[in-house]
Order: sequence, then structure tokens, then C-alpha cells
Amino acid sequence: MMTKRWRARWYALLLLWLVPGWAHAACSAQPAATVPLDVAGGTILVTVEVNGLPATFVLDTGAQRSVVTEAAAGRLKLARDAWVGTTMRGLGGIERRPNADPRSLSLGGVELVRRTLNHDTSLTVGVLPRVHAGIQVIDGLLGRDFLSVFDLDLDVPGRRLTLYRVNGCSGNFLPWRFGYSVVPVTMPTEQAIVMPVVLDGVTLRALLDTGADSSLLAAPGLYRLGLPSAALANDPAVPASGLGPRPVMMHEHRFRTLVVAGQIIQHPVMWAAPVRLTPIVDMLLGADWVASRRIWISFTTRQVFVSNDAKDG
Repeated sequence: MMTKRWRARWYALLLLWLVPGWAHAACSAQPAATVPLDVAGGTILVTVEVNGLPATFVLDTGAQRSVVTEAAAGRLKLARDAWVGTTMRGLGGIERRPNADPRSLSLGGVELVRRTLNHDTSLTVGVLPRVHAGIQVIDGLLGRDFLSVFDLDLDVPGRRLTLYRVNGCSGNFLPWRFGYSVVPVTMPTEQAIVMPVVLDGVTLRALLDTGADSSLLAAPGLYRLGLPSAALANDPAVPASGLGPRPVMMHEHRFRTLVVAGQIIQHPVMWAAPVRLTPIVDMLLGADWVASRRIWISFTTRQVFVSNDAKDG
């Protein structure tokens, strides 16, 4: 029979074994940096320090890879990778450009590294659909390869972005002191954030894309809503590039309702086009939706938190 003395020792050993597990499970959400945001022409911009020089990048959760323009690569004196390049489709056809390798990359004083095994700072050098936002020149796109290392407290109305390092958290762990809704998301590929939304009563899968100025209903969404081309024929339309290998007609269509995170937007006007997106989703939820609310994108816990005080027009 176990004596009281040995039973006490056994309990003590058990507690010593369990305590590290408890410590590891403790939730930690620590701010790494807060940086100002600029919004120009509906585009969300941040200043990234590249080789110690300021550069204007689009905050782009829809981009798998971060991109710098050829002009910016020259201005910032970026070394080019002799071994690794990226194939891009441009106006002159398909071309391959060597990647850029900055000596340093930072946001708000925080060093940026890609979510890769070797934590590199490689940037794709490519052609952007447009190189101006208002009067500002766009130097590149800051995509998920760098952003997904953090959780993002994105406050576009307040014009600020806070990067958080999150460990051991789940559920409603935010430090916010106001009401918010929780949206579980899926990440089908390369940390892409896919949220459920309801458009005109139909549940769709939407890619959260802060780099897109406007939300867009794509080919799968058109099919699920039963919207044939004839239903868009009388809508205002413009040709657009950057969504595929050739320009497509974008139709500006008015829908009845859009519901995201339990919030109802009446009579939203969105673009609709028969394009297919990567990953395969029904629509893009763009910067026009983000602009009127504070959201927290938790790459760590696969959730998006949406403030309850949104002001949609």
C-alpha cells in the first residue's frame, strides 16, 4: 500500500510534469507594432522599409506572394536572385523575371520574413494591374507570405494596423473592449482567408481580399445565384485587366442584401464578372467592405473578428 509520504511525492512529480503543459497552453496576444494606414482611391496602403528606404505597398490579403514593381526594384537597389525567378503573364506575353532579395524588410520597425522554412525576404518582381492609387505611386503588394506570420488588427476607419504575435489562443481572446462577431474561416491554400457570406439569400464562399478595391462576384457565384449573362446586360460595364490572361467585362450589379458576420448590408452594389479565382471561391470581399469596420484577421486561430459598429452606406 502506498504510504502518505510516497503518495505526496507522487502528486508532486505529477504536478511538475503537468505545469509546463499548462504554461504552454496559456494564451498570449502581444502587439508587435502599430503602423498608420493610408487609403487612396479605395486602396489600403502601408509604408514598408525596404533596404532602409520607404516604399508604398498595398496591404493585400488576397495575394499569395508579395510583389515589387520593376521600377521600385531599381529605385530601392534590390539585388536580384540569380537562381530563383517567377513566371508572370504581361502585355507582351509570358515572361520570367528573377526575384528580388532585399537586405532588409520591415513594417513599423518589425522585421518581416516570409512564412517559409528559411524565413527569407524574397519578393516577386512583376507588373501590377495599376501603379497609382490617387496621386501615390504603388511600389508593390504586401501579401500573405509576410502578413500571415502575424494576426492583424485592421482598423481602416481609424487608419491604423496593429501586428500581433499570438500563441496558444483560441475562441474569443481579443483585447477589444467593444462588441464583435466571430467568423470561423477556412484556409484552403497558402493561408488564403475564405469566409462564409450570404448574398441574396445564398450562402457563398468569399476570399477576404484587402488588395481589391471593390468586392467581386465571380463565375461560381454567378452560377450559384442563377445569374446568367442576360441578367447583367443592362448593368453599367467596364473592361478590366489583371483578373486573368485577357481583359474581361465587369458589370456593376445591385443586389438585395449581403450578410457578413451577421451584419446586413442593404442593396449593395458589387462588380460581377465570369472569372475564376484562385483559390476557387464564389466571390472576393474587398476593401470596400473592410473600409467601414474594424476587423481582426487571426491567421493563428483561423478566425476573423468583426466589430459590431460598422457604418455601411
